[in-house]
Amino acid sequence: MVGLLCGLVLNGFHGSSYLVASILGFVVGVVVLVFPFALGWVGAGDVKYFGVVGALLGVSWLPRVFFYSALVAGLIAAAYMITGLARSSRFRQLWLDLKTMVLSGGQVLPASVSARTSERDMSVPWGVAFAAGTILAYYFDSTGKWASF
Repeated sequence: MVGLLCGLVLNGFHGSSYLVASILGFVVGVVVLVFPFALGWVGAGDVKYFGVVGALLGVSWLPRVFFYSALVAGLIAAAYMITGLARSSRFRQLWLDLKTMVLSGGQVLPASVSARTSERDMSVPWGVAFAAGTILAYYFDSTGKWASF
């Protein structure tokens, strides 16, 4: 809540166009992660955090931040695989959930998130990935030269 308010107030001081970009950034940041949250792939804190990043930086930064965050998440997942922390049963369950959802036309959704809380400790920490992706996008690729957007 504090991050959202800070993003709105700081961008509001710059003018109405920045305030609109901040509001859109929050809305788009949350909407983008609603579907992964519904499937249990990310947590509610990750959704809120990405929305706050959108509120602070504006909607135009979100694709770049998400791009770098996905790269960092991929590196974390690769590290899990290399160190043997990932369980193949989790990947099998994900594949089964996707097949069930697609073949049923979205009528049958995967099991609830609470049923998988024991496997939650082996998932990629998207909050860490979003933080690192934000730093990479803002400080190292502020013009979008490397990410091409």
